[in-house]
Amino acid sequence: MQATQEQIQEWKEKYGGVYELPIEDKSAFLKEPKMQDFKRAFTAMQKGGDIAFGEEMINALWIEGDEEIRKDDEYFLPARKELVDFFNYPDASIKQVKNGHEITIEEKTCVVRVITREDIRLAEKKNPANKPFQTQEALFDMICVSKESAFDDKNNPEYRFPLYQAIEKLQNQKIGRLKKL
Repeated sequence: MQATQEQIQEWKEKYGGVYELPIEDKSAFLKEPKMQDFKRAFTAMQKGGDIAFGEEMINALWIEGDEEIRKDDEYFLPARKELVDFFNYPDASIKQVKNGHEITIEEKTCVVRVITREDIRLAEKKNPANKPFQTQEALFDMICVSKESAFDDKNNPEYRFPLYQAIEKLQNQKIGRLKKL
């Protein structure tokens, strides 16, 4: 499948980022994923494994293309592997500040207080269905002391993935190893 520059420009205006995914003689055009797309795919993965994740991601991001990429294993399986590139987000930096930590992602900062066991317990209670990323969202909302507006968009994976990874690091600053005696 070929797309004109005019089509691609229309897609960019409608969806934001647009990607071409060529697989040998076939091609698909995908929109840039948002957190809601990742949530749907991770929910599918919880129920149906890695294949379900790939199917849901391709279907959620699909703009146009050769249907063989979605339907035929010889095209779908390599296409699914390419989706890993969507997880290449910048790393957050963490700096200790008075009463907490400053998290910086692409020059935007937020400050979170020290995370407690009770914070995690309360965040988990806010996600009884164990939906992907909801516990992290709830935890961030509870511990955030200050933030720049970039952190307000809960659907922006460029900030949310590094933010959630940083919060995970803050919960696991000490390293432990279980040893069988």
